[in-house]
Amino acid sequence: MGYIVKLIPENLYFVPHDNEIGTTEFRSKAVAEGLFYDYAAATAMAKMYNKDMVQDVDYEIELIE
Repeated sequence: MGYIVKLIPENLYFVPHDNEIGTTEFRSKAVAEGLFYDYAAATAMAKMYNKDMVQDVDYEIELIE
């Protein structure tokens, strides 16, 4: 079980990329490479990406079971 972060307007998901935050359009890649095991870590990553983003407006955190 874990979480992935989806950028709502762009329909992209976070994945790691060269020690930075990358994005992908593929949900399967986000599950394979960008899974957060802690909800707080997923939220922190979204805020690090852009501190002005609002959850459920700019991004959402999806539970992966």
